[in-house]
Amino acid sequence: MRLVRHDRNHSYRIKLKDLPGIDRLTTDPALLEYEFKICACGLSKNKPFCDSSHHIAKKEEDGKLYVYDASNTAVRIDDSYEG
Repeated sequence: MRLVRHDRNHSYRIKLKDLPGIDRLTTDPALLEYEFKICACGLSKNKPFCDSSHHIAKKEEDGKLYVYDASNTAVRIDDSYEG
């Protein structure tokens, strides 16, 4: 078993126009406006892409440690954790 700590409860938003060197690949304005989201909470079933599972993590209390089962049900496991 491996425990990975995620401290973010929302995704990373990536816009193609912000990627270094994208201007050498395309100048299509519609393509440059395209964006996608990368999972940062660890709960997505479609990693590395966000599937909005992070909304579950918004209920977490600051300074508490949680684990999630396969159905994304949260269990607080350490009431004394201080980050």
